[in-house]
Amino acid sequence: MKKFISLLLTIIMTFSLIIPSFAVEVDVSRPEKAHLAFNDDGKFTILQVADIQDDAILSTLAKKAIKAAVAESNPDLIVLTGDNIAGYSCGTKLLAKSALKQVMDLFEEIGVPVAAVFGNHDDDDTPYTKLEQIEQSEGYSCYIGCAGVVCEATVGENTTTNAGTYNVPIYASADSDDVAFNIWCIDSGNYNPDPNYGGYGYVMQGQIDWYVEKSNELKEANGGEVVPSIAFQHIVPPHIYKALKEVEAGTEGAVERGGKYYVLPDGLDPETNWLSEAPCPPSTDFEPGYAELDTMIEQGDVLGVFFGHDHINCFCVPYEGIDLVSSPGITYHSYNDNNRGFRVITLDKNNPDGYDSYILNAEELLENGI
Repeated sequence: MKKFISLLLTIIMTFSLIIPSFAVEVDVSRPEKAHLAFNDDGKFTILQVADIQDDAILSTLAKKAIKAAVAESNPDLIVLTGDNIAGYSCGTKLLAKSALKQVMDLFEEIGVPVAAVFGNHDDDDTPYTKLEQIEQSEGYSCYIGCAGVVCEATVGENTTTNAGTYNVPIYASADSDDVAFNIWCIDSGNYNPDPNYGGYGYVMQGQIDWYVEKSNELKEANGGEVVPSIAFQHIVPPHIYKALKEVEAGTEGAVERGGKYYVLPDGLDPETNWLSEAPCPPSTDFEPGYAELDTMIEQGDVLGVFFGHDHINCFCVPYEGIDLVSSPGITYHSYNDNNRGFRVITLDKNNPDGYDSYILNAEELLENGI
């Protein structure tokens, strides 16, 4: 009997050591508990903040610009679309934690709900991991994101982790449980672990599988009709080079990528759309990088994918029914130009198959406020 009990304890202890490595429970209810909803006028406003990308001390100008943008747009939700800190300038965990504290303290003071995704620089060259950064953010009442889907890819000695992929439902009203619109928050990775391709990160298959499952779940709950959605991530999908217009070398305003030259498609307003640098997606030769947007096209729920990453680009380019929307960066720490700014997106419950958006220029906001 003693031998049996000893064996049983050994088995229990063994499984208690094994299970946490593959069965970590993640609370994905935080965005639902926030219960964001359309206002009485049927509108819902989102302020996209791209590429703050600052070090342990957040720029005073960035703080002032963000506060001015919030005051001007009066958003119901703020979405940070990656490179929320510059991990490469925060070599220690303490400095990275301080950088994130500067950012989150600001938004806690502002008092508007905040969702966030990661960029390629948040955990770049710093020991402060994505999951640790999420845990820190969850200490703030304004933060409604969560760890959500966590995926890893390993090639040889290189491992990359995508974390913080989740959805934020927008309910029909404050007292309704009907999801009238949906927001996908997606970690598009940092860098490709496969040295044969290199370049920037991509959305992994595990994240895509979850998206399909959740999209279908929302569709079923909506009487078989897809719930209209938009997606936020950091890195532009590689399809951008199928959506841009290829031109001859020497064409005015063209950007170069891989020996080819591109401009924005005809018909876009140059006052609100500009291509100042070659977009930087994952390697266009890396086939798995195309899977995310291809799947969204098949699902038919996503109206547009909004991203940052390319600090001095700003455009809305259609591709097979989905808008590819680049928003300018706000960083005063990394490269930029006089077009620093924010994108304001307005959803309308009475027109769920569309949205309106415009840019707030940071320089103009600061001039008005100084």
